Amino acid sequence: MGPEAAHGAPMKEETVRGSERGHGAESGGGRIDGGERMSDRLAGLRHGVGGRQVSRSRIGVDPRFLVGLMLVVASILGVWWLVTTSSRTTPVYAASETLTPGTRLDRSSLQVIDARLGSVEGGYLTAGQGPPPGTVVTRTIAAGELVPLDALGEARSVGVTTLVVEPAGRLGADIVPGTVVDLWSATPDGDGYGVPDVLVSAATVVRVGEDEGLLSGRGSVALELAVPRSAVATVLAATAAAHLLSVVPTEPGER
Repeated sequence: MGPEAAHGAPMKEETVRGSERGHGAESGGGRIDGGERMSDRLAGLRHGVGGRQVSRSRIGVDPRFLVGLMLVVASILGVWWLVTTSSRTTPVYAASETLTPGTRLDRSSLQVIDARLGSVEGGYLTAGQGPPPGTVVTRTIAAGELVPLDALGEARSVGVTTLVVEPAGRLGADIVPGTVVDLWSATPDGDGYGVPDVLVSAATVVRVGEDEGLLSGRGSVALELAVPRSAVATVLAATAAAHLLSVVPTEPGER
């Protein structure tokens, strides 16, 4: 019993130690296997990430995307420019009263208004310019109308002058400053008058006697007309010969 026990104890001890070593080996092997599997996984992940990075670096920019982006930017800039220019106003001169050919232009007959002119701004008299000295109107500018530069000139360039006539009868309500009229004349014939004929075509009414107090002693209303200089002698001769004068409104483009 003593020897078996003496020998048995070491044997058990060796068995325990062997089993411990075996268990340790298995455990160590498990850790090694686990480490290898983890390494393989990490290597695979690194390989996968590296593959995605390579594929991303090879992706190019589609030219159609750039063209579309440029079109969007251009449309935005175009809308901005349109809104900005359409809302911008310019101070320009407008006639405060009807201006007829030959009228000398000065600030007393003008008013400043803000207008959206856009690309035609260069065609009108702006408040920054002002009318040059000696400037006259070469065609009729209605009250409230913007003053166009092509309707201005020098006095010597205007081939009209003003005369006061006394047409027979009452004037129609449409005879106002700026109205274009034909001046008719009928020569005395016995107790009456002959067939009337056009004395001056397309004369412009400058002033009406009822508005200006230019009433004649014979009960007719005086008119101040802008007539061509070449017709002055004819009108004066008709007036001196006591011709019967009449005015008929007409549009400038009718004749």
